[in-house]
Amino acid sequence: MYKGEKKWIFVVIILLITGYYFFLNPYEQEYFFISCPFYKISGYQCSGCGSQRAFHEILHLNFEEAFHQNALVLLGIPYFSLIFFTSFCQEKFAKLRQFLIGKKTILILFIFIILFGIFRNL
Repeated sequence: MYKGEKKWIFVVIILLITGYYFFLNPYEQEYFFISCPFYKISGYQCSGCGSQRAFHEILHLNFEEAFHQNALVLLGIPYFSLIFFTSFCQEKFAKLRQFLIGKKTILILFIFIILFGIFRNL
């Protein structure tokens, strides 16, 4: 399989997942969605809790509710979009892509995600 074919398979998978979250409502059809084991065990929300509901709300252009469900998802969309789009033009955006996926950036994001999980439960 060629490198270009893998990217298009990834695009198809993203489109299928997007359709799934657009047409199925996590509020009403809970049995079709993954529940958080950390929340079930501890009663505390992890950094990812509410992300499925937030993604559903974003697809329906309800950004305020998406922010209330999980602000990290809404704030992370531009970051992951840049990573995705720079993967198609790696030569043209090599410096930007290296910054986005560099070790320092990933470490900062990891710390931010941990802090988000802590502060959302205070």
